[in-house]
Amino acid sequence: MPVTLPAALHRLRDAAADLTLGSGCPGCRTPGWGLCEACRRQLPSGAHLVERPGWTQMPPVAACGWYREPLSSIVIAHKDDGAWQLAGLLGGLLGQAVGGLNPAECAHVLLVPVPSDPAAVRRRGYDHSSALAKAAGRRLGLGVRPLLQRARAAADQVGRGRDDRLRAQQGTMVAAAGASAALIVTDDVVTTGSTMSEAVRALRAAGYLVRGAAVVCDTPRWATPR
Repeated sequence: MPVTLPAALHRLRDAAADLTLGSGCPGCRTPGWGLCEACRRQLPSGAHLVERPGWTQMPPVAACGWYREPLSSIVIAHKDDGAWQLAGLLGGLLGQAVGGLNPAECAHVLLVPVPSDPAAVRRRGYDHSSALAKAAGRRLGLGVRPLLQRARAAADQVGRGRDDRLRAQQGTMVAAAGASAALIVTDDVVTTGSTMSEAVRALRAAGYLVRGAAVVCDTPRWATPR
């Protein structure tokens, strides 16, 4: 089939972007501008409930997709590679996860992002967790409040098992005092669930009603079927 002129021009543009700027799709690194159509077609829709061992006291937690390619590379590009323009796209997926929770209980809530590590924010020049919560809030018409902050840094979790990660996260967050508003905690990825558990604990300790939690993607390695 002959290539149409517009398609040929698009390919020339993408090749030029790759040569001059090193530009490529954040999902598969195909030369071009932004997310390619192949990766866009693989983005998840809807939501599923997340479960982890020992989550007996947790509210419902929902994820839009799984931490697999191309979504995993898109999340990394947004968080670590300066692709801040992806906040809108990922915020839309986070909004789908929020929609996967009980609609009756989550219609008039505030979104509370899990606090990013301050050192990481300074290094990146960007708070990815806050950006995703704000993007989701705009889509859903919900307010966003940064009620959580880090009381201390958690120990490095690379190579640790789930129990060690839970112990490392305990007491690392505090929540600002305020009215007993209904909240949904948000983040980009849930792995062992230790960070989310600590966020919920801190908010409940400050008197807030945590209706649920939502993330862009769930990590298959740690997933436990509900």
